[in-house]
Amino acid sequence: MTDTGLVRRKNEDVFLNLKEHGFFAIADGMGGHNAGEVAANEAVRFVCASIEKLFRSSERNWTIFDLSSFNKVYIENANHWVHHLAKKKKDYKGMGTTICTLLFHECSLIYGHVGDSRIYRFRKGLLQQLTFDHSLKNEMIAQGQVKKENSQNFRYKNILTRAIGTQTDVEAEIHIAPVSPNDIYLMCSDGLTDQVSDKEITDILTTTRSIESATETLIKQAKQQGGHDNVTVVLIKTDEKDYLSR
Repeated sequence: MTDTGLVRRKNEDVFLNLKEHGFFAIADGMGGHNAGEVAANEAVRFVCASIEKLFRSSERNWTIFDLSSFNKVYIENANHWVHHLAKKKKDYKGMGTTICTLLFHECSLIYGHVGDSRIYRFRKGLLQQLTFDHSLKNEMIAQGQVKKENSQNFRYKNILTRAIGTQTDVEAEIHIAPVSPNDIYLMCSDGLTDQVSDKEITDILTTTRSIESATETLIKQAKQQGGHDNVTVVLIKTDEKDYLSR
């Protein structure tokens, strides 16, 4: 689900699911830039079209490492495409977006991202952030220049150190992880995580009966606690029957 929120006039978040291929993507067009919604749409459409083309090919003897490499190339090529569009049309100058992708393959998961949209895993009651925000705030915390407990008041917390489309080249971060039955994976824009804490997310995922109702509740919570940005939530639960049949 995606929602404009209570402050923004338009929604620059985009998500797309290719369930038949086990592929999911979200993007958050960068606020303050021209045509953020165009950048988000184009980035998501590019990576999804690349995945569809891959799975239409006759070659199917891929390893998990092959698919990981493909995903990295697709995200980085999406950057080239969005950057090309930004240079080609005056109205698109300076546009950019974050992106997160998930690809399930056999008993593993490939996840990739650029920017500060996040991917979490909820397993056996524990919520873990899988992605590392490509933001100035996060990198200064990692370097010890800003204390984590003081980071809420950090003046430049929304400045990204990596984004799709703003530079000629960008490095996508790609990881592989094992999947277990009944895992829940959460993909979200910062419209959720800026308003709803990890503890609140954990409580909602623990107490709601279905991922559909959890999705609705997470967005409702973000709006109740300010709704200052567009908010997008994608929840995927690994089904035990499907998992065991792979």
